[in-house]
Amino acid sequence: MQTGYSKRGVWWVLLAPLCWGVAMSAAARGGDWQVSLGSGVGYAPRYEGAAENRLWVLPLLDVNYNKGGFFVGVARGIGFNFSDSKFIQYGLRSTLGQARSQDADPRLYGTGNIDYYLEGGAFLNLRLWLLSLNTSVASSDYGTHGDFSYSLALPLGERDHFRIGGAMSFGDPMYNQTYFGVTAGQALASGNVLTPYVAAEGKKSTSASVSWSHNLDKHWFSSTGVTYKRLEGSAQFSPLTQRTSMLSANFLVGYRF
Repeated sequence: MQTGYSKRGVWWVLLAPLCWGVAMSAAARGGDWQVSLGSGVGYAPRYEGAAENRLWVLPLLDVNYNKGGFFVGVARGIGFNFSDSKFIQYGLRSTLGQARSQDADPRLYGTGNIDYYLEGGAFLNLRLWLLSLNTSVASSDYGTHGDFSYSLALPLGERDHFRIGGAMSFGDPMYNQTYFGVTAGQALASGNVLTPYVAAEGKKSTSASVSWSHNLDKHWFSSTGVTYKRLEGSAQFSPLTQRTSMLSANFLVGYRF
């Protein structure tokens, strides 16, 4: 079994000293700052559509200021929420696009590397009692994609919370082509193992997930999650796709300031 960093892990490891300084400064100030730090492991596909999974090292960083007005984190990126309501959140954010190395899997040979890149986008989140609805859109030179997700929180006492949910992802022609298309040059570079393929716009994937979070005490907590994802549309017929259905799991331990 091989191990590695998550797709965003390397970037955040490089930024770790700066992030740690921001987190420690925020924790020292207290008040309107909420900080969570930690790490864990994930078992997920080498890339979307890969035949094999691998073990990833997952960093955890989440900083909120003024009840989430300003936030920075591994999963959410850097952004600002313009709403003061706990039932609706909307704002702008910048996130890291998914990097991919052609060395991650033999099937990717000849496709070249996709380096980390910045995306700009917007989000709208609604909370209806225990139900949460989340939508987001992000755009860059690699195209535009959107996500819609929902989750239902089920409290299991004071220390435990169980959550079930699902998500759908969509991409425009440029975005889907970036991750699932094959150009004539890439097909030639692969030794003609791959055939040219044009990925169309539309739904990229659907997923379902379950997670359990446990508060060990006032500060320490753990989180465990399992996700089932299925590729849809032109993504499932790509020469790069070795399987359309994938399972992933993760376990994190964190500390709240």
